[in-house]
Amino acid sequence: MKKLLLAVPVVALALVAVSAGAAAPSASPREHVFVGFGHAPGAAERALVQKYEGTIRFSFPEVNALAIDLSSAKVGDLARESGVRYGEQDPARQALALDPLQKNQLVPDISNGLYGLVTTRAVNAHAAGYTGTGVKACVADTGIDANHIDIAANFKGGYDAIDLDNDPTVDNDPFEAHGTHVAGTVLGVNNGAGIFGVAYGAQLYHARVLSDPEHDGTASGSTSQVMDGVRHLAEDFGCKVINMSLGGGRRSGTEENLYKRLTANGTLIVAAAGNDAVNTLDFPAGYQIVVSVSATDHDKLASFSSFGKGLDLTAPGVDVLSSVPNGTGREAKVQTADGAVTTANSAEFAGTTSDRGVSAALVDCATGETACANAAGKIALIQRGNITFAEKVANAMAGGAVGVILYNNVEGSVNPTLGTVTAPDGSDWIPTVAVIQAEGLALKANNLGQSVTVFNIARDWGLNSGTSMAAPHVSGVAALVFASHPGATPAQVEQILKSTAKNLGPAGYDTQYGFGMPQADFAAAATLP
Repeated sequence: MKKLLLAVPVVALALVAVSAGAAAPSASPREHVFVGFGHAPGAAERALVQKYEGTIRFSFPEVNALAIDLSSAKVGDLARESGVRYGEQDPARQALALDPLQKNQLVPDISNGLYGLVTTRAVNAHAAGYTGTGVKACVADTGIDANHIDIAANFKGGYDAIDLDNDPTVDNDPFEAHGTHVAGTVLGVNNGAGIFGVAYGAQLYHARVLSDPEHDGTASGSTSQVMDGVRHLAEDFGCKVINMSLGGGRRSGTEENLYKRLTANGTLIVAAAGNDAVNTLDFPAGYQIVVSVSATDHDKLASFSSFGKGLDLTAPGVDVLSSVPNGTGREAKVQTADGAVTTANSAEFAGTTSDRGVSAALVDCATGETACANAAGKIALIQRGNITFAEKVANAMAGGAVGVILYNNVEGSVNPTLGTVTAPDGSDWIPTVAVIQAEGLALKANNLGQSVTVFNIARDWGLNSGTSMAAPHVSGVAALVFASHPGATPAQVEQILKSTAKNLGPAGYDTQYGFGMPQADFAAAATLP
């Protein structure tokens, strides 16, 4: 579940200094802070930080700044030191995802999880020979499963800003699945298995800048960690485009200045707009220098997508199918006695099934607010609403259910989570999937008392939704443009993306869709402005 980030303004150290005269508590908390100087920080600036018992986390000579940890009680004292030009908080950044596949490679279609390759016309670009060959298309995110069949051949290396080494891989860690999913959309390998990405001929360099050490389903990192990873991708590996499916509600001038510097040196940065359904962009998407991307649900703004002034483009972000760490994806579906199959979304942390699924009679458990007394040995049908998904499934389990089908109480899909790896009593969750409202109502009207089969099969691919899923579509198209125009600047590529985009809102620019949805074949074939 996404943690709430308060959208408060940046507080400069000079402003904090007004309270510096107050007595410090005996155990003052430490803050993540950026400190800016008049020149690249050297020995004198490092000594100044040490004078106040601060710890240097990262150095950004590109923008004359240090990222430090410092006692809150000493922030004001440091602010008054000669040579300190500014200070600001080092805000948190988070992954911006909301939290079925056959064994052969899925063919993109408007009705399946690869529909984004159709609506962005990436498949048309591929048919015309544009695949991103020779371009370094990069991702700053959680760690990556570099052994994944749709990642391995394109993965060339990277950096870990969490562990401070050159290994961003996390194998099949389910709590860092986000980066593998994003990378697959940008440039998943076209190899006859699973999925493939928008720029499947490009080279992947990856930076791990977010992590989930508490295993609570929320991957996050500080802005300085994100900056450190992005800086390595641009300066050490020569990335032409960097995807950032992450964000937070607080601006950082230090962060913005670094991205200006990297863009001027030839790297295009793309970021997700945010998932708060508000008329305000998250940062870094909110910086003018960054290409910001909202999410669509089949050519209309997704219900969760943020938008606003400065938004640049939009792209598919609902039920996008991509790679996930091996074995952590789910193929979820429901099959009725007559053989009809309905695609579903797996509930996060739900129990898995074999390829045969679990079959039993279907029973209506209403909204699941109490133990379902007649569910023993059956599959419980439960409507969304009133209590959490975890409470609903726990109540079904209390009644003896062997599986659960959740259905939405409004139009659109739902991506439920059970919150924890195990149920409250310590047992494993039973297989649980979710279908749209219309499918749930149809099951209730036509199939109660009949045998249904729930499938929740472990796979290496999975569906996900969020502006996190939209941004990598744009990054992939940008990689195609860089490949077809090797000498292009980030500004030229951005202009091509906008000028060739498909308009989705009112004529011209608007703050929900920006300049529209990128059209990969038109963009790759366009003349440089």
